[in-house]
Amino acid sequence: MAQIDRFLRHRPAIAAHHALGLGYSLVRETWDLATDPKATKPLTEVVASARSASDAADLGRSAAASYARHGFHKPSGAWWAVDGRLFHRFAVRPRHRTRSLLLVGLGLAGLAGLSFLRRSRGATSTPDLASEAS
Repeated sequence: MAQIDRFLRHRPAIAAHHALGLGYSLVRETWDLATDPKATKPLTEVVASARSASDAADLGRSAAASYARHGFHKPSGAWWAVDGRLFHRFAVRPRHRTRSLLLVGLGLAGLAGLSFLRRSRGATSTPDLASEAS
């Protein structure tokens, strides 16, 4: 179990204050058992999205149960399974739609600010050009 435990040592991904509803996804993270999970990022696959937390957890449990060697890691709140030389962690994650909207909003605000600066510089330089032409 010590070999498997190194893939599971982390805090739960769901914060206690996260809103309920259909805002959760089931994610499968896969490593080769010979790799160091701290040095190698897992192969990540979204198994299901737009689910309730309990529905995503049920899907994770049934996905892990489809493997011969599987279990639940209580500290991380994730189901795990081993398939030959591969280790799979099934974790429920909140969807991060707000972060993408925030990034898009900041990008649009930056473009609007840049456009405003160009217009304001163009407005101050236009009278100078007009006075030079006269």
